[in-house]
Amino acid sequence: MTEERPIRVWHFGPGGTRGRGGMGRFLAYLLPTLNRDNPDLQCQVIDSYGPGVFWQMPFWFAAALWRLGWGAARGQVDVVHLHMAAYGSILRKLFLSALARGFGVPVMIHLHGADFVEFMDRSPGFMRNFLINQFKNATYLVAIGHYWRDYATRDLGVPASRVVVIHNGVPDPLLEAGVAERTATRSDQRLLSLGELGPRKGTPEVLTALATPEVRDLAWSAVLAGNGPVEDYREEARRLNLSERVELPGWIESAQAWRLLAESGIFLLPSRMEGLPVAILEAMAIGATVITTPVGAITDAIEDGVTGLLVPPGDAPALAAAIARLLRDPALRARLAGAARQRFEERFTIARTAEKVAALYRQVVERPR
Repeated sequence: MTEERPIRVWHFGPGGTRGRGGMGRFLAYLLPTLNRDNPDLQCQVIDSYGPGVFWQMPFWFAAALWRLGWGAARGQVDVVHLHMAAYGSILRKLFLSALARGFGVPVMIHLHGADFVEFMDRSPGFMRNFLINQFKNATYLVAIGHYWRDYATRDLGVPASRVVVIHNGVPDPLLEAGVAERTATRSDQRLLSLGELGPRKGTPEVLTALATPEVRDLAWSAVLAGNGPVEDYREEARRLNLSERVELPGWIESAQAWRLLAESGIFLLPSRMEGLPVAILEAMAIGATVITTPVGAITDAIEDGVTGLLVPPGDAPALAAAIARLLRDPALRARLAGAARQRFEERFTIARTAEKVAALYRQVVERPR
């Protein structure tokens, strides 16, 4: 490998940079930053999943396998970076991992999935052993937080020397034209939740909490945006007499999500399982006050009473109390939001994340900057 040629990194992820959800948004942030800030890198993303149409998925995966095999056989790729959730995502990526390693290409496995622990616990013994061996054989396993690093080393037996913590990151929205002006007109009584509607993201607890007297009797409005069983939750909002105050628009694109974040004072994500949600980092970056749960790697970002409020997962009364507390105390909201913004600047910018990822690529191919 010559010094003049860039390090060629092929990323594989569901939906590529167009994928819905946090992983797709993270890839859409990471890839341009890597290529812009690192002239010695040449990164591209290959979609291994497609647009989510069930019958098309095998064809997208077969195309990704063929492209990797063709490229690796011809020496066109220096590092394979696999972005992995649970269930089908794990199986697809581990086939890609085995193929890349068969051609001698270094493999980085990047664990994103919130329900990864549940998947591993449910897997039969032979499958679990196969998966663990694949993780151990990766050049590096990237954990998106300290919780996931500890899980990989303690429960999966991956050597600590092969596990690297690299937090998710997001762009600084205040550097974008017009965003600061929108935050100046933010409503402290606007509540926002972004993510797939369902029990995993705590949607039932949000609606139950909003319907409790201690919250219902205060001034507020809410937007719960995300895909999933939208009509079911609209019906639940009607049943709880919340439909005039709670909007459920379904899936929204990234630009609209940023606009809502800029306009909202309180961000809710009382998840039961998580990796490290991109949406929480976006809320921290833009100055919304976060109420969430201490699951996954969330506590790397949100410290209770310092950078946000934490409530137990599945606990609607505790969530209601936290919402009411913030609605009644603007000084607390401002203090938590300011500390969260500072922590974002210190740990969770996409530039910082990309810098760490780029350094790992150079280490993999043993090339100095």
